[in-house]
Amino acid sequence: MAKHTLPLAYDLWKRHETLYVDVFFIALARLAKKKRPLSDEDAISEQLCPVLTRVCFEEGQKRGCEIRTPDWEKPIQPVTDNELKGGKVRKRPDFTCKCYNPFAPCAEELEIAFHVECKLLGNPTSKTWKIKKNYVTKGIKRFDCRVHEYGKRASSGLMIGYIINMEPKQIVIEVNKFQQKHLPYNPALSFQFVNPPVFKENQNLNRKNVNPESFRLIHLWVDLRS
Repeated sequence: MAKHTLPLAYDLWKRHETLYVDVFFIALARLAKKKRPLSDEDAISEQLCPVLTRVCFEEGQKRGCEIRTPDWEKPIQPVTDNELKGGKVRKRPDFTCKCYNPFAPCAEELEIAFHVECKLLGNPTSKTWKIKKNYVTKGIKRFDCRVHEYGKRASSGLMIGYIINMEPKQIVIEVNKFQQKHLPYNPALSFQFVNPPVFKENQNLNRKNVNPESFRLIHLWVDLRS
């Protein structure tokens, strides 16, 4: 049997990425039509769960394939002895979508996780909880952080922003200011705010602390103000 090459693995991951970005895009558009607690990040993500289940079912029937529902709040599982933490609670991305690669060259590459992190966007909800700063320091940064290692072994990941108040154009200006302060080597975000309620932007990163170094962080912002 001919040896499977890197382009095959790349194509497999690209299909996986595209599929789940589509799933979240559709689900977020539906979420924008629902009543929800606007100031509770975890409650919004919880409301997203049954929507994701229905979207995966419907899109699976439409496309003639199995689409697993993303896992909510699933700890990152160690795949090598070096990743063991002595049984301590591990970091939990908001959603995990695993890609199974039957052509993996080693056990560590058999399942790669597409990680999704969700954060509120808008004016501060308290004096101490600065949500636009958190989008950067407790969101984007986790994809290039030795403590969290979101997107490890993957070439892409997803950030979701729940816009609860404030104009989106002003939000992106302030998010970029926090990026300049805390992650100055990251390219700025430049959303085109058309076709609401969901907006998409890609950000190509050169990671310093997590492999692979070349990483695409996809951003989906959903307008939940109305």
